[in-house]
Amino acid sequence: MIDYAFGAGGFKLGDRVEILLTGQRGILVAEIVHISGCNTYVVLLPNVLAGGKKTTTHRDHLMLRKLGDSESVYDEAKVLTDENSFAPKGTDVNAEWIRAALDDEKEPIPELDDAVGVEEIAIKPGTEVWNKVYGKTMIVTHIYRDIFSKELHYGAIHMVDDREVTTFYHSYALVPLEHKIDVPSSPKLGSMYEDGRDIVEFDSGFGSDIFSRL
Repeated sequence: MIDYAFGAGGFKLGDRVEILLTGQRGILVAEIVHISGCNTYVVLLPNVLAGGKKTTTHRDHLMLRKLGDSESVYDEAKVLTDENSFAPKGTDVNAEWIRAALDDEKEPIPELDDAVGVEEIAIKPGTEVWNKVYGKTMIVTHIYRDIFSKELHYGAIHMVDDREVTTFYHSYALVPLEHKIDVPSSPKLGSMYEDGRDIVEFDSGFGSDIFSRL
């Protein structure tokens, strides 16, 4: 059986990353553990607006590169320094300092979420559960956590008029019945490619070396 866990690839929520295929840069704001054992992330894209709001995108952890301390999310050509960035953390900050930094157009560096106090995974994906609210059985397919949230949300699927519907619940709303879907442990599980977590070589020569950035 797969050992489901958060933190795939050494990423933490709050990390600043680049999407390797598109070059877009953003901040990890949520993580999803899938039934396959693969972890994907919700990436907030500060530079992409839709309807006046910043947008998000879902990406496999294999498609992400963590930015260096001096790399900017907002401007790829910009080098971050102590003078043009600021990183308010914990409670040792004040409103005047933050406002002054924003007025000076300094780039904010988000605080990393170390997941202290976050609940353990209580129901593994692939488990059939009884939903106390809906009064019907469902199957858990993934687990979701937002940045700085202390509770996990379980994605459970059920059928409505021959249509598959996914809804999210806390563990205490679900009663585990039995493990319906067994996913064998293997280092070759991933959502992007059929042959596993390793990036494959294509006949066109578009291969794994293209995704390597130092």
